[in-house]
Amino acid sequence: MKAILAALLFVSGAVAAAPDVTGTWTMRLNAGHVIPVPLVLKQDGATVTGTITLPTQNFDTQVEVPLKGQLADGAFSLSGTVEQAEKPTAVTIAGKIRDDGTLEGEAEVTGHSHMPWTAERLKERKPQQ
Repeated sequence: MKAILAALLFVSGAVAAAPDVTGTWTMRLNAGHVIPVPLVLKQDGATVTGTITLPTQNFDTQVEVPLKGQLADGAFSLSGTVEQAEKPTAVTIAGKIRDDGTLEGEAEVTGHSHMPWTAERLKERKPQQ
């Protein structure tokens, strides 16, 4: 009986400690030089949705790309399409949660493949009074 109770406590503790990628992240995308981009994620079980804001060829323009994917065993994959582009442009992001709580992985945007990246979660600011 004690062994079953200990196993249940262990399982419930493991579930509570499951990684969660929900939040706003500062992603450092390495495309020959480091490009900081916002990555906003929301996790619901194994489903992850969010957005990434990417620069465009126009110096002062950015595009927000909706993303959807899955998380399993600390690794995730996300994909989306830049609808505003002249030609549909696919975005794929593969990543994992590191032991220190940061993210790392590789991204592909049509025409640019195998771009390594890292990301840190932004800390929530307390409301000013």
